[in-house]
Amino acid sequence: MTDISSIDKNLKIAESFGRDDIVLYDVRNAPFKIRGVFYGDDRFYRMPKAVAKTVNEGVAHLCDNTSGGRVFFCTDSECIALTCTRPSFWAMGHMARTGNGGFELYERRGGKWVFRATFVPPATPSGFSSIVNLGGKEKRELMLQMPLYAPISSLHIGICEGSALGEWSGEYTHKKPIVFYGSSITQGGCASTAGGDYAGRVSRRFDTDYINLGFSGSGKAEIPMMEYIASLDMGCFVYDYDYNAPDAKYLAETHYRGYRIVRDANPGLPIIIISAPNYDKIGYHAPERRDIIAATYERARAEGDKNVYFVDGKVHFATFNADGCTVDGTHPNDLGFYRMAEAVGTVLEKILG
Repeated sequence: MTDISSIDKNLKIAESFGRDDIVLYDVRNAPFKIRGVFYGDDRFYRMPKAVAKTVNEGVAHLCDNTSGGRVFFCTDSECIALTCTRPSFWAMGHMARTGNGGFELYERRGGKWVFRATFVPPATPSGFSSIVNLGGKEKRELMLQMPLYAPISSLHIGICEGSALGEWSGEYTHKKPIVFYGSSITQGGCASTAGGDYAGRVSRRFDTDYINLGFSGSGKAEIPMMEYIASLDMGCFVYDYDYNAPDAKYLAETHYRGYRIVRDANPGLPIIIISAPNYDKIGYHAPERRDIIAATYERARAEGDKNVYFVDGKVHFATFNADGCTVDGTHPNDLGFYRMAEAVGTVLEKILG
């Protein structure tokens, strides 16, 4: 197979640093700050492995995928390098490697997170090394977004020798995280980059911390999962549970119950309930499933819950597939995730201001 970079040099992937003045630092140590994931025995996790095993096999397997993981630091280095080890890698024909196994770099400017670079992984499934040039030596507040669909067992960030490295001097405007729970769509399938999913977009827009608990094929609102979520110290809960319920009957039996578990443990917590974005997907029975989810919202309001909100797929996503917002009729592309982030953002404006 011909390497396209032999024709177009702009498509060449940097698989090494190409310079000998890079100093590497383990992100688990100061001055780096990590959000959205924590380091376990041998890799980063989104939730404790012991808890994940009590939920279902899929959650136990996917809890080490680093969706929502972020690393914060400050430096005046003109370039940023990274090297990582990935113990496994999901090869998916309908999701870009930059999304499922790559990293993305953002800079905070004037209180806003601005895209700076993508660390593009090679076609090989193991770890990789890469470097990006930021153009000039100046102090920057940086955030490295971790992969959506890959486990990471080691991660080092490199800066130019002699450059300053310091702790992220700021903090999120909203320190208590938004917790997102749901399916592969919530996890980020199939965003083209690590920060292209709707949870990441929402976090940057509102400058808020977040935890991504989307589990591909495995978001089924089991009691252990909902009890774990209910135990978290969060500022808002986005209940994006629909797709992985095997049928409408199961959804009806579990949806309100999941909401109730979280609400009983967190009386004043804002809860955003979402019905599936693919309202116009052929054969999905979206109207029936949407009505079940709407019934949870309506029952909650009737019971006096003034802090529950509904993102209605029938309203916001009625032409989701027809407008070309998915890669395969189910999973959003970047346009689809942008539309999801806008719909959730409209509600969050009321909650966060």
